[in-house]
Amino acid sequence: MSTDRSIHKEIVHKAPTNLGVNISYQKAWRAKEHMVKILHGDTVESYALIPRFFDKLVESNPSTCTVLEMEDSGHFKFCLMAFGASIEGWKYCRPIIAVDGTFLKCKFGGILNSFITKW
Repeated sequence: MSTDRSIHKEIVHKAPTNLGVNISYQKAWRAKEHMVKILHGDTVESYALIPRFFDKLVESNPSTCTVLEMEDSGHFKFCLMAFGASIEGWKYCRPIIAVDGTFLKCKFGGILNSFITKW
């Protein structure tokens, strides 16, 4: 299967040949969404696990720093983390600036940014 946008069309196109049934685009969409949920879990549940993940991270490595910001409504706003070993090793790094990012293709969207600097 090629791109995420064409997966549903490809399912509709290949279902008669491979499965002997005709399905609508909407059924293909729901089937794909159901499989993603089975394979990767529910997006809402994943966001709800972040605080526990951060707690376990700090518990196993006390020098790790984590920050989790929530909206007043209780919705996720942003999070930051830095592993303790990385913080310690940072002292010995040469000056650097690095920026990277990607768009999140989940139910809620968003942007994942990575900023690294030592000057």
